[in-house]
Amino acid sequence: MALTLEEVRKIASLARLRFSPEEERVFTDQLGHIVDYIDQLQRFETGTAEPALALPVREAEDRVGECLPREVFLANAPASALGEFLVVPEVKGGGGDE
Repeated sequence: MALTLEEVRKIASLARLRFSPEEERVFTDQLGHIVDYIDQLQRFETGTAEPALALPVREAEDRVGECLPREVFLANAPASALGEFLVVPEVKGGGGDE
C-alpha cells in the first residue's frame, strides 16, 4: 500500500515531527514498505496449530529494603537544588492537534 505525501505529513504531525521535503519523500517510501509488510503479516495463516502454553512465572515477593542514601542519589544526578532535591527539565503541555 503506497502512502501519499499527505498521509506521511499527517503521521509526522501526530508524532510531532518536522521533516524537510527530502525527508518526507524518503519516509513516504519507507513507511509504505512497512505498511505493506504489516499487511503481509496480517494475511499469514497459522492453520489449526494450538498456541503454545506458557509456563507460569513465579514472581519475587515484594520486600521492604534500605533506601539509597540521599547523598549517593544526588551525587549521580545531573543537577540538584539546595542539596536535597533532584532537578528535572520542566514539562509543558503542547498545543496543536490533541
